[in-house]
Amino acid sequence: MVWAQTAGDLATIAALRETSIVIAALIGVLFLRERLGRVRLAASATVLTGIAVLELVHS
Repeated sequence: MVWAQTAGDLATIAALRETSIVIAALIGVLFLRERLGRVRLAASATVLTGIAVLELVHS
């Protein structure tokens, strides 16, 4: 992670790092049968929207 921050755009790298939250939520739902409540769904949607916005701005 530290190397990636020195080699690339910090905003993009930080946003991609946050995808681990979305992936962990999906693993919980698919394999551990956890509920994907409104708060987790909203947080995941916010992270994915932020990544999409950064991709549009930096492309």
